[in-house]
Amino acid sequence: MVRFLEGVVLELAEDRAIVSLHGLGFEVFCPTGTLGRLRVGETARLHTRLVVREDSLTLYGFHDPLLLEWFDLLTGVSGVGPRVALGLLSALPADLLGQAVTGDDPKLLTAAPGVGRKLAERIVLELKTKLPDHLAGLAPSAAPVENPAAGEAAAALITLGFRETQVHAVVQKLAAKQPEAGAEELIRLALRELR
Repeated sequence: MVRFLEGVVLELAEDRAIVSLHGLGFEVFCPTGTLGRLRVGETARLHTRLVVREDSLTLYGFHDPLLLEWFDLLTGVSGVGPRVALGLLSALPADLLGQAVTGDDPKLLTAAPGVGRKLAERIVLELKTKLPDHLAGLAPSAAPVENPAAGEAAAALITLGFRETQVHAVVQKLAAKQPEAGAEELIRLALRELR
């Protein structure tokens, strides 16, 4: 509904900014990294998400569209509301969020307020298969293939439609556990984990 907002910053608070646009003052909740880039009296452009609840309309804003994409992914996880998502985006840079999800490291996420061990594990579990490569914190070639069987298995799994970063992580883990396994065995084991 409100994709972005461009106006003069009137006020800054701990978790929000007031942005003036054509005589209206919009209250926009932002992560600390975005608030740190804003200056009172200067024009700012924020990529926004309007969250509609029964009793409120709340605007969340981000200096970078990738942060908005993260916000949408996080709020899609069961138990993660806009405030918790904002807390995660304030506590951790986006590349660390990507590493936590792709590296299966929920402990990183517990640095954010309101995120305990169980919620962190749920976030990693639910986002592992949904996280686009450009948010994963890894280039597709960043996970090198160590042996020919692992390379063959990874190529076959990618051809089947699995995400490159996810495939490389799973195949490398399996190849490290079972270095003598051939490509067929690695594919069979990887399919169990990828589904």
